[in-house]
Amino acid sequence: MNVTIEELTGWLKHQRWFGGKGVPISKVEVLERVPLQSAPDAEASIVRVSYVLGAPETYLVLLQRMPDGQLRDALEDPAVARAILDFARDARRVPVGTNVAVRAEIIGRGAEVLASLSREPSVRQLGVEQSNTSVVVGDRVLLKVLRKLEVGLSPEVEMGRFLVTHGFRSTPQLLAALTLEGPSASELTVLYDFVPNQGDGWEYLTGVLRDSPQPPPEVLGRLERLGQRVGELHRVLASDETDPAYAPEPIHQEDLQRWSSSIVGELGVTLALAASRFPHLVDRQDALTERAKALASLTPSGQKIRQHGDLHLGQALWTGDDWMVIDFEGEPTRPYAARREKHTPLRDVAGMLRSFSYAAAVAGLAPADRKRAVGATKAAFLRGWRAAVQGTGLLPASEADARAMLDVLELEKTLYELRYELQMRPDWAQIPAEGLA
Repeated sequence: MNVTIEELTGWLKHQRWFGGKGVPISKVEVLERVPLQSAPDAEASIVRVSYVLGAPETYLVLLQRMPDGQLRDALEDPAVARAILDFARDARRVPVGTNVAVRAEIIGRGAEVLASLSREPSVRQLGVEQSNTSVVVGDRVLLKVLRKLEVGLSPEVEMGRFLVTHGFRSTPQLLAALTLEGPSASELTVLYDFVPNQGDGWEYLTGVLRDSPQPPPEVLGRLERLGQRVGELHRVLASDETDPAYAPEPIHQEDLQRWSSSIVGELGVTLALAASRFPHLVDRQDALTERAKALASLTPSGQKIRQHGDLHLGQALWTGDDWMVIDFEGEPTRPYAARREKHTPLRDVAGMLRSFSYAAAVAGLAPADRKRAVGATKAAFLRGWRAAVQGTGLLPASEADARAMLDVLELEKTLYELRYELQMRPDWAQIPAEGLA
């Protein structure tokens, strides 16, 4: 399939998952072309995008030429999803260039599940996603195409394999992965057991709060169960002392000092970015700085472990009777090495708690109702989480230190939110700004 660089550049700029929208592009190069054997009119390409300013980025692009000459994302064609499924199911390894190949790896129950699908299973699109693209195949398998590529083992594949082999069942099971082998080795596609569900925690809680500013006991019970499932996840992530990548480690004074100074730095950068829109936040800088600095003076205790890394209500699916935790790729804007760093599990908890504040704000609750709803939902989640991690040694020894640490980590998350919203969703920036105020 012949696609000019000009066509490719113009098409990229209109894709939701493309991170360089609005940034001047200096060059687009096709590094590798991967033929899709059972979809001859489509092509997968590894594309490097260089910018006038900033580091280049690499993307996985699936393109198809329509009869009218227009380009479309090839995943809109069910035959393309089936071609990827066949590649994984047959555990193929196909050379695509000098010292470069695409290899399929079967994981856990993958061989059994993939073999159960017909040769022409149904394919349906899922809702629009921010950074990746997913389709459901045969109502049995979720096929997720990773768009922005990074050299190395994806945390999503690494975490998925770990959770499968260590018996964590409150997440869709990883079945297979397609990897680009060679000098720029990276993960391309992952396949999961598809879990029918009633939507994610964000949809659930914002819907509840719009109908009932005071969350009923049934809702608080469900959020407590969500806390329990997240606590069980943290227990599993801390369960293997023989694996250096996952073995829990004690928190040292140097960790507290490093985390504290990082947050102080983020505070200065964030308030400078927000100064024109929220000038009143400058008056809070000294008090917030002292709060962040207090983290460094805590007595070190508790453990640091591998994290989910991007935990919020949108990363939990409600199945109708329980929760499933999803999307273990970590924060997409951070490099793989940073996503693998161990930290107190309270950092994951802080991300989820901030999500409750967001839900109450988006639901449009009055200030007094919002405060009560946030307090009740956070308390319910924390009850479940604390019960699940009790006796593990993950938490700081002192209840006061645990509360202080969680408070500072919620501050860190709020600073991240404000930077994100100012850049991506200015209409939402008021939510984290109110949190800081």
